[in-house]
Amino acid sequence: MPVILDIAIGAPAEVAADGAVFRQPGVAIHYGAPDRPGVVCVQWEAARAHATLEPGSTTAHVTLSPAAVRQLDECTRVFLNAVLILVLRRAGWHHLHGGIVLDPDGRGWLIAGDQGAGKSTTTALLATSGWRVGNDDMVFVGWGTEARVAVAAARTPIALRANVTPRFAARGLLAAQRKKIVYWPEELGSRWIDRIEPDIIAFVSAGLDRTTRAAPLTAREATARLIRSSAWVMLEPTLAQGHLDLLGRLARQARSFRIRLAEDLFNSPGRLQELTA
Repeated sequence: MPVILDIAIGAPAEVAADGAVFRQPGVAIHYGAPDRPGVVCVQWEAARAHATLEPGSTTAHVTLSPAAVRQLDECTRVFLNAVLILVLRRAGWHHLHGGIVLDPDGRGWLIAGDQGAGKSTTTALLATSGWRVGNDDMVFVGWGTEARVAVAAARTPIALRANVTPRFAARGLLAAQRKKIVYWPEELGSRWIDRIEPDIIAFVSAGLDRTTRAAPLTAREATARLIRSSAWVMLEPTLAQGHLDLLGRLARQARSFRIRLAEDLFNSPGRLQELTA
């Protein structure tokens, strides 16, 4: 099913303050209104930009103000990404906060966790160690082959905090507004992958121990953690059940682990494979 962003430059319409409001960083999403049930409107809060999605449509009608165009990089990263997430959701691909990698043995990994948990650092480290990588932050869950769940990656650079980058020999590009250094997979010696059908789900967190540790999770525990990484499941009730079904099937398809990251991983990235063998 094709997805379309129909973009015009002009004066965005005012959004009525009715209907349910769902907020993500930098954007307000209005769902439904007495006169337009099922319509979704997205508004960027940094500069005037507006998008409208009709019920069931995979086309978003977008209007960017001149002020938004002058901040196009940030507008794309925050506002247009949010619009794209909504459009892809209607095409059967649901957003999940995480990244994907493919290990040297050919196993697909989904790396999930809260903000600051170490997803990006782990993805960059694995990229330098012979793993193929897709994304460290934004992936989409949908149906793959033979009733398996697939996870697709947007092609965006891996973004690292400045205090982590001395660990990597490659020179990245400063993303000033994000206060991070960004690297494409190829700059870290890796190759990009566009999707996997996960065999392993790693829910990572940063720890103070000297040794990286892993503990298995049940499918029920993994489903609950996946839902926590999929905030968009709360929007549009007509799409929520399909989103939940995919997350539940994914948790049953893959083996899941809670992984406490430690300093030893920088010297021995292969420990992740050992812990999940």
